Parts: sequence; structure tokens; C-alpha cells
Amino acid sequence: MAKVTDELMGGFTGKVGNLLFYKVNGQTLVRTKPGASSGKITPLQTFHQKSFGLVQYFMSPIKKELAIGYAAYAKGAKRGIDRAKSLMLKNAIYPLDGEPVLLPERALVSSGELTRAKGALLSVLEAGKFRIDWEPNSWDGSARDSDKTFVVVYDTVARRVFSLQGNKYRKDGSLEVTLPWLLVTPVADASKVFVYFSFYSERSGKIAFSDSVCLGEI
Repeated sequence: MAKVTDELMGGFTGKVGNLLFYKVNGQTLVRTKPGASSGKITPLQTFHQKSFGLVQYFMSPIKKELAIGYAAYAKGAKRGIDRAKSLMLKNAIYPLDGEPVLLPERALVSSGELTRAKGALLSVLEAGKFRIDWEPNSWDGSARDSDKTFVVVYDTVARRVFSLQGNKYRKDGSLEVTLPWLLVTPVADASKVFVYFSFYSERSGKIAFSDSVCLGEI
């Protein structure tokens, strides 16, 4: 892939021979057009294709949250969601009888160099309400009192999402969340609601996130 100056191509987008021109964030970029595939698809290729489809399906409802949690990885033509996809393929996909399965508890809704939550525990208070407790490990590595919370609640069956950003600080040690949904007792796995928790900091005009932790289901 190459960058094309507007002086050279005037912001042109489209195809020229086997080259594809397109614009990202106001910049004109060029890459070669993928060639036709030859030969039979191997079982490993099929596995990877199915894995990619699972990750795409899982990520679709939480794209907004991933854009927040991976904002630091968005540079030029690269998007934060591409980093999220890469980590999910690496960490959340496992083979079962030769078929890929996705484990939501291994997914990361945010990632970064900030020190992650320590000793975080999830407690269900009542239907649609829960509390998160954690150790206020400020000054542990890059952790600070002023780090803010990021909570993502994802119902992977109903494909609905609720998130809270910046409601508490790391130093507070606890957070209560009331969902805008009416949760009922799951019947035959009719509902799978996962809670993800992380911290982020805003220092010197830059935002940094920690790796999220999945606290389990509610």
C-alpha cells in the first residue's frame, strides 16, 4: 500500500489496471487489487474463514465500544477495530471437534499499556443491577487515582449493548450499574450477558486504556 499526494492524483479514487485507489481520513491510498484464488481451499483455510466470520459477527454490535477502547491504535489507514479483531482471533477462538468456537470471556473490548484492574469482582444485586468492586491499585505500574472506569455489558444472544464511560475513578474501588433492560432469569441459555471492565487515563492530551477483563455473566 502506498500514499498518493493530492497534487499527483487530485484525490482520485477508483481502479486503474490492478491498482485500487481509495481515501482514508482525507488521504489518497493505493494498493494492488487481490488476484483470483487458485487451487482448492484447505481445511486450515476453511477454519480461518469461519473464525473470521465468528469474530465479525461477535464484534458487530460493539463496534462503537471497540472504537473507544482501541482508539490509540487508529493511525493512518489503520483502525482500532482492526487491532481488536486481531486480538480476538488470537485469544478468543478455539477449536472444538475441528470447528472454531468463540469464547466471549476471552474477548478484549479495550486494550493498551495502562495497568489493568486488580481483584475485580462482579456481584448481582437484583435483576438489571450489579456492582463491581476492585482493589484501588493506584501507583501500581502506570495506574493512577485519576484513571476512569469503562464498563461494557453485552448480551450476545439478544445482541444488545450498554456501556458506561468515566463514571468512577480507580481510587473509588466500587461501581454500581443499573441496566436499561429488564433482565429475567435465562431459560435454556436464552440470554448470555457478559460484563467487561477496564480503566482509561487522560494525560497530556492522550487517552490510554488498560486491557479489559471479563467479569463473567449476569
